Amino acid sequence: MNVVLDISQYICRDEVISLTQSLVQIPSVNPPGDSPECAEFLMKKLRSEGIETEIVKAPGSCISNVVARLRGRRTGKTLLLNGHIDVVPPGDGWTVDPFSGEISHGNIYGRGTCDMKSGIAAAAAAIIGIHRAGSPFNGEIIFTAVGDEETGSKDGTLHLIDRGIIKGVDFGIVCEPSNLEVDLGNRGCVWMRLTIQGRAAHASRPHMGSSAISYAAKLVSALESLEFKCCNEIFEVTSPSLLVTLIRGGVKVNVVPDKCILEIDRRTLPGEQVETVIEEVSRVIASLCDDNVKTQLEVVKGWDPYVISPEEPVVQALRRSCLSVLGREPKMGGKAGSTDGSHIATKCHIPTAIFGPGNPVLSHTANEHIALEDIFAATIIYSQAAIELLN
Repeated sequence: MNVVLDISQYICRDEVISLTQSLVQIPSVNPPGDSPECAEFLMKKLRSEGIETEIVKAPGSCISNVVARLRGRRTGKTLLLNGHIDVVPPGDGWTVDPFSGEISHGNIYGRGTCDMKSGIAAAAAAIIGIHRAGSPFNGEIIFTAVGDEETGSKDGTLHLIDRGIIKGVDFGIVCEPSNLEVDLGNRGCVWMRLTIQGRAAHASRPHMGSSAISYAAKLVSALESLEFKCCNEIFEVTSPSLLVTLIRGGVKVNVVPDKCILEIDRRTLPGEQVETVIEEVSRVIASLCDDNVKTQLEVVKGWDPYVISPEEPVVQALRRSCLSVLGREPKMGGKAGSTDGSHIATKCHIPTAIFGPGNPVLSHTANEHIALEDIFAATIIYSQAAIELLN
């Protein structure tokens, strides 16, 4: 335990901040999945420290995933530290260069500072510090920094699961931003695409056509008026939600639109199934049936909701580490959004907590930023939790 408490002598604050800054300065926007340069940088950094590291890609994919392994002094259990290096496009409204990694007033600014290159830097720095300390633990730490999370994880964590890289893991920590609180899981998500086929006509004779957009408007109102009965107080957003987030339709201002496509985001709680979500939306469509309109509903992607017990060893290790480093008990909650924790917990049956530096509310926003002190605190907390779990 002395090594745990002294881990800061093996990895310093400025080194962790510099690593975060370097990662932010390498754009890794997804789409289109521009992660190879960032992955290569991270791999070289870990290899320079003598840590076994490789890049793993799905067949035919440009997405790069970093997989590092640190083995202890004896055999034992395995801890997974998971995060993603891909970021969403910067968008507008920035007052600084979104890829500058500018440091100002105790914060570092840039796309991905919060979601989640600071978490990647903290986790990487933690295993570097543990390695420099002589790897005083039993078992193995696997660190995965994937290049595909923001668009669905198919070529990222899901590919690593298919490859068996995460097989046999005993504990999981997803390093997504949580304000240095412990999230016991996350809401699930079902992305659906609804295609509405009407009949085109000249706009001067609307009675001769069937407007797919007009029908879509009724559907949007009905879908977003759905009321959900289930509730779980552990989650930041305690109930399910549904929102139509994209609408595409029409070809010209003077043509009755014969096609409209709705993209639907449905957030789920533990206990809800994809099948029941589809039935729910289908019932709304049926209630507004129109013989002149055809509809097709498909599931695009999905993340299962999950929640673990606060008594799980990984949760308790994070709790005690927070108490040691921050001088306070962390709050226990559940994430409103979905993470790769869904796949790790539900497909691999690994008890997985979500814990990382940064305020999740700042994710995907202009002028995204994170406090420098939180990044270093996360590094020490990861280190202490890992040593406790693997001894």
